[in-house]
Amino acid sequence: MNITDTVEKTILSLASVFAGWILAQVTGILRDRLKERKIRKCLEEELNDLLKELKRTKLIYGRALQIYGLKGIDDGVPTRLNNHVFKNYYKDAVLSLNANQRISFQMIDTLVESINDGINEIRRLGVELHTKHKLANSGGLSDEHGDLWGSTLKAEYTNVAAAEWHVRFHLENRRSPDLAPYTSHHEDYLKHLETVAREVDEAVTNSAKSLRREDFERRAVMPNRPEKTKS
Repeated sequence: MNITDTVEKTILSLASVFAGWILAQVTGILRDRLKERKIRKCLEEELNDLLKELKRTKLIYGRALQIYGLKGIDDGVPTRLNNHVFKNYYKDAVLSLNANQRISFQMIDTLVESINDGINEIRRLGVELHTKHKLANSGGLSDEHGDLWGSTLKAEYTNVAAAEWHVRFHLENRRSPDLAPYTSHHEDYLKHLETVAREVDEAVTNSAKSLRREDFERRAVMPNRPEKTKS
């Protein structure tokens, strides 16, 4: 074997090694890209599920506000929200997201945490007020504790409605859910919060006035009604 043949074999061997390395790198990149794409899709699917959970939670709080308008406490408490995909896999897709997507996902996660904390607080406060005042056999909530219960419900309803808007906005603007101040989207969000405030007032005042106590007493703890005097 002459020197030329040896050099050619050496070059071919090095070329094969290099080609193999290049192929491995490309394969790895493609595999990572496919994984990131799959996680992004799962994150968006989770937002769709979360939107349904938020609507259900808002309905429960809306009912509780109506009962509060009738001077009672609803004993129904929403279940905690779930964002398992974000908690466990967001870190594997974050580098493939743009700044607006990252901010939006992280804001939604913060809202979910706040809502879950609020659900725990509603449960704790409801039990405390039920136990302390024994509402089933008493004249009902004191003004102080009634105001505390009402303000807590209103705050939680508003948090849920805010999260619902952010999730819907993200799904409608997947490529760039930009919520920078002074944009038209930000103005829409502020208008949404004004609408939510009216919904809360409607639930406590107008809606409650048109409802019968009997419609709620099977599940809600209501103050005793005065007995009717016989004529």
